[in-house]
Amino acid sequence: MPTIRYVTKRPSDYYEESSPSPYPLERSGVDQCFGCSTSNEKGLGLRFSRYDDGTIETRHLTEQHHCGFDTVIHGGIQAAILDEVMGVAAQSTLTHEALDLACATAEIHLQYLRPAFLAEEVIARAWVTEVEGRDIFVEGVLLSTQMVEVTTATSRWRQMRYEPT
Repeated sequence: MPTIRYVTKRPSDYYEESSPSPYPLERSGVDQCFGCSTSNEKGLGLRFSRYDDGTIETRHLTEQHHCGFDTVIHGGIQAAILDEVMGVAAQSTLTHEALDLACATAEIHLQYLRPAFLAEEVIARAWVTEVEGRDIFVEGVLLSTQMVEVTTATSRWRQMRYEPT
């Protein structure tokens, strides 16, 4: 497993698109996931893309029932979007040959910087900053369509063996 010790990019470098266009990612085993399942009618239905530098992205226009105060996206929905995109980034570090490996959120820390509004699409991006043993460290950001930081996040993910039930 590779270990990334130094982050060579500033977080703001990840706000710029790093390849002409990201390529879509296919996911499996997430049929009822609140964040990324397309068959969960009450979920967010997030779809993910990957840039050449490993940055993961999702774009989302929330619905009225995701409202917090007035016309602001509820903080829990913002957290769910960031948790999902950071999870996809963390999962991308796992070897594809080990089908029984997965990762789960161990810690997530959010900073809500300004309101995110229901009427505007939000862009979530995440990137891995370090892998140390079974721990994967990921940073993420929720951006407005004007590429202004709305919410920032750091997280630690734990690799684990997965046994389907």
